[in-house]
Amino acid sequence: MCLWGAVVVGGGSAWGQGQGQTPPEKRKQLVALVLPGVRRVPGYEKVRPYASPDAEGDPPIEPSDVKAVEATEENEALVLQHPFLSPLIGAVVHGARVPVKGVVHAKNARGCATRLWYALDPWGYVCSRSVKPTTEPPTQEAAMPVPQGERVPYHYVMVGVPEGVNVPMWGSVDSVRDGEEPERQLQRGDTVAVQKTLKIEGRQYHVSVEGKVLPVEGTYPIDAKVSAWHGEVLDDKTVFPFGWVTPETAKVYAVPDPRTQPIETLPRRTRLIIAEEQGKGGRRMLRIADPPGAAAGEGQGQGQAQGQGQAPAQPQPTARWVRAADVNEVRRIPRPEGISPAAQWIDVDLGEQVLVAYMGEQPVYATLTSSGRAIPTPRGNYPVWAKVSAISMKSQAYEDKPYFVNKVPWVLFFQAHNAIHGAYWHDRFGVSKSHGCVNVSPLDARYLFDWLTPNLPSGWTGFRPPDLMASPTVHVRNSHEKVELLQERPIGPPDKELEALKLEEAEARRASEGATAAPAAEAPAGMQP
Repeated sequence: MCLWGAVVVGGGSAWGQGQGQTPPEKRKQLVALVLPGVRRVPGYEKVRPYASPDAEGDPPIEPSDVKAVEATEENEALVLQHPFLSPLIGAVVHGARVPVKGVVHAKNARGCATRLWYALDPWGYVCSRSVKPTTEPPTQEAAMPVPQGERVPYHYVMVGVPEGVNVPMWGSVDSVRDGEEPERQLQRGDTVAVQKTLKIEGRQYHVSVEGKVLPVEGTYPIDAKVSAWHGEVLDDKTVFPFGWVTPETAKVYAVPDPRTQPIETLPRRTRLIIAEEQGKGGRRMLRIADPPGAAAGEGQGQGQAQGQGQAPAQPQPTARWVRAADVNEVRRIPRPEGISPAAQWIDVDLGEQVLVAYMGEQPVYATLTSSGRAIPTPRGNYPVWAKVSAISMKSQAYEDKPYFVNKVPWVLFFQAHNAIHGAYWHDRFGVSKSHGCVNVSPLDARYLFDWLTPNLPSGWTGFRPPDLMASPTVHVRNSHEKVELLQERPIGPPDKELEALKLEEAEARRASEGATAAPAAEAPAGMQP
C-alpha cells in the first residue's frame, strides 16, 4: 500500500481518467523533473532535467568539548542539511546518542531558536533544542531492532470488523479515560503495531508502539500472516533466465502443448531454470532444465526389453515444459543508459512481478514483488529519494477511501509516495496487489534496505540524500509491453503543486457527485517532505 494513487498525465484529467476533469484553460502548468536522457510521458506543459537545489555555504564548524548528543524530542530529532532552515537529511530516534563533529553558532534563528547547532557525524546538523549533550558513548544499536527469530520489528493486529463498521483509535490512554473523541476511525483491513494490552473500565485495549489506544474487540493478530518468503543472492555463477512458479501448482508437460496430459505438477515458488521458450503471448511455453544432480532419464524407459547381446540403450530425458504464464521469470538486463557502471540500481519488472538488484552490470539479488493493481506503479527511472526504517502509510485528503497501515518496515521511497517496502499483511508476492507501491516480503525489504547505500547510522530512523543525482536508481519497466520506456512521473519527493492540484480535482468531483471527503490524513513524522 502507498500513500496516494496514480497520476495519469495527458488524456483528459491530469490526475485521473474521467474524474473531476479540469478544463485545459484552467489546468496548472506542470513541471516534470526527469533524469537526463529519459523520454517523458506526453502531457506535461514544461519539462526540465532535475538539478539539486542551491544552498548558501555553511559556516565553519567550531571545535567542541561535546562529543555526543542524545535525541530528546518525543519521537525523533530532525537532522537538516545545513545549520539553518533547510531540507531534511534524516532523523534520530528519541533516546539515541549520536557522535558530534563540532558546533555552529548561527547568526540568526532560522530553524533553531537557540542558534546553536551540532554538526553530526557523518552528516547534517541538529538544533540544540532537540538534543542534549551526553558523556555516554554513541548508540551502537539500530533504531528499529528486530527481535531474535522474528521477521518484523513489531507485533501487528488487523481490523476485522464488517465493511461500514469502525474501530476507534485514541491518541493516548488518558484520552480514553477522559472520554475524549477518537483521533481516527479504523476500518476493515487497517493495521496497527501494538506493544501491550491493558484494561480500562473493564474493557481490553491495545496500546500501540506510538502510544495510540484501540479496543481489542474488532481486531485480530496477524503475526502468523507474515511471509517467510525471501529471494536469493546472485553471483557470476547464477544461470539466467530462471524463475519461480506463480500459482499454487503448475502443470508440467512432456511437449510444449498445455492441451496434452501433464506429467507432473510443481508447487508454488518452485525455482526453475529456463532452458528454452516457444510460442508467443498466452501460448508461450518454457522448457525447464532438470534440477542439478537429477539423473538423466530417471524412471523413464526402464521397462523396455533389451535385445540379446546388445548394449543397454541409454535412457533419454523427457523434456519438461510449463506455461510461461505460470512462472515469474527473472531475466538479466543491460544497465540502463544514464546509470553509472559502478552504481547500485534496482530493476522492477511489472510484467513478471520480479525485482533484481544490480551492482553495475552484475545482478546481486532477485525476488518476487507485488506492484500496483488498480493503481499502477509508475514506469521510469527514479532515484531513491529517502530511506525510512518504518512509516505509517495513510490515505490522503484527496482519496475517497481512507486507510491506515501502521509502521510499514524498511521503506525505499523512489517516486513521491511510491516506495519499495516490506508488506507484513499478505503473502501474495509474485502477483500485482498493492496500492501503487512495490511490495516485497519483510525479509526481502530488510535485505534491500541494508544493501542499498548509504547505510543508516546507528540510532537514525531515515535518510534523505542531498543530491538525487548521486542516489541509486529504481528502474521500473514492464517486459510484457513492447514499447520504449517512458518516464511516467516526476522524480523526487511529492510536489506540493501537484498534490494541491489533485486535492482540487478531488474536491470538484465530490462536489459534483455530492460525495463527502475522506478524513484528512496525518503527515507522517520525520521523513515526509
